[in-house]
Parts: sequence; structure tokens; C-alpha cells
Amino acid sequence: MAERPWGGCGKCLVGVRRLSRMEAATTSPGRQWQDVLTAAVSIGGYIVGWAGDGEVSGATDPVTRLRLGPWLRDEMGSYDGLVAAAVAPARAERRRVPEHRLQIA
Repeated sequence: MAERPWGGCGKCLVGVRRLSRMEAATTSPGRQWQDVLTAAVSIGGYIVGWAGDGEVSGATDPVTRLRLGPWLRDEMGSYDGLVAAAVAPARAERRRVPEHRLQIA
């Protein structure tokens, strides 16, 4: 099981999903959900929460996003890292996502 409540599991991860257009089949919410779970399992991690922001531009500062922002501002509890699907590492770095908290699926 790749999803579970936070409990000091050592690799407690937040799954991140973002879409600028909801209809894109290759980056659909379901596809991203599966990619994130697969990546979490591949590193022995668990998804303890989700930050899904639909219809959000990649140019939006992640810290100000409705669902991801609270995680990045440490308002949602403890976690060890983020797992995102279809995110360019350079974009994440430009947008102030701490490198130690990013795992690309």
C-alpha cells in the first residue's frame, strides 16, 4: 500500500499533482496519481498527503498555490519529501521548492 497516514515512516511523502489544462490525457489527474504512487513505491516511500492543484499555470509560485502552498510553508504537518509527476527539475528549482524535498516521478 503506497498511501497511509503519517507515522514517522522514514519516507513520508506528499504527492503533488498540477494541471494547466484538465483535458490533457498524458498528464491527467489519474495518470499523475498513478505515476506518483509508482515513484513512491519504487523508493520505499508512502504518500501521507496530496497537494492537487488543477487549472494552475506552471508559472504560479508553488508557495502560493492553494493545495501545495500550505505543505511548503510547513502548515500541514511533517513529511520527508515531495513526489511529483511530469515536473521539470529546473522549473521546480526556479520556483523555490527545496531540493531535499523533491522527488520526480
